[in-house]
Amino acid sequence: MKICLIKGLDNKFSIAYPSDYEVARKLKAGKEYYFEVKNSRNIKFLRKFFALMKVVYENQEVYNNMDHLRRDLTVSAGFYTTRVTIKGETVIEAESISFSKMDAVQFSEFYDRILDEIIKYFPLTKEGIAEYIDQYY
Repeated sequence: MKICLIKGLDNKFSIAYPSDYEVARKLKAGKEYYFEVKNSRNIKFLRKFFALMKVVYENQEVYNNMDHLRRDLTVSAGFYTTRVTIKGETVIEAESISFSKMDAVQFSEFYDRILDEIIKYFPLTKEGIAEYIDQYY
């Protein structure tokens, strides 16, 4: 069960969204609960990342699937795990960029390293990418 809380200047926490009230209603008053604190990620930054992927996808001829492009860039940037299949083969898998798997700091590092990989492998510049994203994002 997850809820989003906002800390006020009085050091008290309040529920952030109406949907979280339903979750909080199920908690018994007077009972002790433990919460794991995580900084929330900025949804606009995630949208910016997907705008970046769109720019790259539309300016290359190697990939015919944007998800394959994203996964390959993710692996190339060093965000991957390896596992061994039942046949004994090693498989490299791109890490998830979901909100539950990557906090804001990790996602910022991820974005910067992806941008470096894009510059390395595609005929794009950071300035050109930034200009496009600022214009259309």
